[in-house]
Amino acid sequence: MTNEPQIEVVSWNLNRETLRSIRDKVFIEEQGVPEDIEHDDSDETATHFLITDKYIALGCGRLLPDGKIGRMAVLPDHRGKGLGRQLLDYIVSYASQRGYQRLYLHSQSQANGFYKAAGFQPFGETFDEAGIPHNAMELHIDYSGADEFITGVQYPEPFATLALALASTASRNLRIYSYSLDHEVFDNEAFAAAVSSLARSGRYADIRILISDPKPLVSRGHRLLQLARRLSSSIAIRVLAEHPELPEATYVVRDTDGVVYKPDERGRDGFFEPGSRASAKKFVDGFDALWRWGERDPRLRQLTI
Repeated sequence: MTNEPQIEVVSWNLNRETLRSIRDKVFIEEQGVPEDIEHDDSDETATHFLITDKYIALGCGRLLPDGKIGRMAVLPDHRGKGLGRQLLDYIVSYASQRGYQRLYLHSQSQANGFYKAAGFQPFGETFDEAGIPHNAMELHIDYSGADEFITGVQYPEPFATLALALASTASRNLRIYSYSLDHEVFDNEAFAAAVSSLARSGRYADIRILISDPKPLVSRGHRLLQLARRLSSSIAIRVLAEHPELPEATYVVRDTDGVVYKPDERGRDGFFEPGSRASAKKFVDGFDALWRWGERDPRLRQLTI
């Protein structure tokens, strides 16, 4: 059995010499990129990737916090083996598991076909970078079919897409906790259709929505409010304006095994976990405890003419 090359995330501080030796060989010696351009300040904040085979370094790449992929390099003796595509796919997978919505890069124009084959699309005009023609290219990550753990989930996207994924696959229960049931995330045709389908799926369908401020729903209207008025036996909205344990967050829980969570404003990461009963149970228990304190608001029951 032959050992396949390995790709892993590595520390810049611990692997600086290895990473620079690959990049210096490819960019400075082979392509003539000036050293002051190749050696920039972004390495300190980037996520670095290294390809090795039996502890021999073959190639590398990096991902910046803003989604820019760069410094993709494979040593000359190891090209033509698909390592560059393996590395790129690994970086895209890594980014998708951490909630990145858009990745972009500056492709040397002669390599545009390589990146197009991986789903990247060019935008803008050709430009010169370090004396080499380049094109900007981008990839928008689609989370609609996500079925694995994702951390770093941003709001409103991809939170909204992931919330829709849970609502669309719920078999009986859906719990939504949101301060004001944000229109940007919850008041759209696709999400309302998923909730409506669940509500009409059978007598045991149970959709509970807990909010703190009903005024935006009443003043602007809301698709979920309309559904709750029409399908009150399956959809209930309660208001809990004050409570000592009221969380500063937004989350959606599917049945007993799926949750997408938006943190408060203190900088903690959101996450999507579609297959964990243990994680979902914590949110179900917390939601149900608050639900008992929630009240029906007359303004939400009032039908408009």
